[in-house]
Amino acid sequence: MTKPSSVLDRKIRGSLLFSFVWLIYLIIPINVLLHKSASEMWIGFSVLALFVLIYLLSYLDSSWRLLCAMSLFVIIGFFCLHYDQSFIFMGFYTAAIVGMLPTNKQFIGGMAAQLVLFAVVLFASGLELDESNLINFIPSMLVMTVMPIVMRGVFRSKELRSKLNMANDEIARLVKNEERQRISRDLHDTLGHTLSLIALKSELAEKMIRINPERAIQETKDIQTTARTALKQVRELVSDINAVTISEELAHAERILSAAGIDLHVHGKAEADEVPPLIQNILGMCLRELVTNVVKHSKAKQCFIECMAAMDPFTLTIRDDGVGTAYSASVKSQACAGLRGISERLELVEGKLQFHSAPGEGTRVILIVPKVVKNVKIRENQT
Repeated sequence: MTKPSSVLDRKIRGSLLFSFVWLIYLIIPINVLLHKSASEMWIGFSVLALFVLIYLLSYLDSSWRLLCAMSLFVIIGFFCLHYDQSFIFMGFYTAAIVGMLPTNKQFIGGMAAQLVLFAVVLFASGLELDESNLINFIPSMLVMTVMPIVMRGVFRSKELRSKLNMANDEIARLVKNEERQRISRDLHDTLGHTLSLIALKSELAEKMIRINPERAIQETKDIQTTARTALKQVRELVSDINAVTISEELAHAERILSAAGIDLHVHGKAEADEVPPLIQNILGMCLRELVTNVVKHSKAKQCFIECMAAMDPFTLTIRDDGVGTAYSASVKSQACAGLRGISERLELVEGKLQFHSAPGEGTRVILIVPKVVKNVKIRENQT
């Protein structure tokens, strides 16, 4: 995993090209040096070239940044004391470098060195500076003092944001791992035990067929009951993994249809809460698929959703006033892959799908789920 500090260093190195732009302001000290004698000028240009080299080096490696800043302070002091006080404006370059120092200890050291530089320059040239020069220098020094603090706040904010993003990614990864482990435990503790019981009873029934047929028949019935229990456990696990409700999907449908410019009319919304959780989950996923189809294919202006849960069976109707279709309603048709998936979901709860559509007459889909599934009826008959 990438460390936040390394990410910050890459961002600083990425700004190296941008740092070249600020070198244009060196034209001011260059102009001062051009009015000096030849020997003073060549010394000045040599030291100025060293200043530029150290300035660029400070952007490349954070481990050398404090040393670079201290070296630049010395060079600025040399220019101010040996040539002209106007060279103090080169402190804007060092202010940016101090703001990028990696640790709080280095930052405090850099700030202290900068303040010492300002104090030395003011003390050494105080007698030569008139009131107008002080008015120019003092605000500039204040800006150069505040600038590293602001820059450090910006960089620390980016670093904290990077740490937060990595922490969120780690949390998401841990949540996924925990969910996988939970599913694994549920499968092992519930479904695994049930399947093991089926295997044992099957072996026992096989042995009893010739010795004790009546006992074999009873064992076979126990296997059927246990298999139904396993099926119920699978449904419960699926429901826990991806649990949705009809009410949630109706709210989602309202948002997605509104975004597509389709008016939604819902009837029987309160009855949806009376549907059992397993059926809620199945019908909710089916509703999501059907609403998506309305948005993608219907070109409708209005969509109508009706939920009837008070009577047997449960029915959920989705209707639109769109263009309709001439395709066969058979879910075996390749053109109705979505309907085929919906039908397969409904089969888990003994439900069925009714599809009605014609060109220019819109589409109506009815989802029907009985309140009492066949497995319950079989158990009642066995009882």
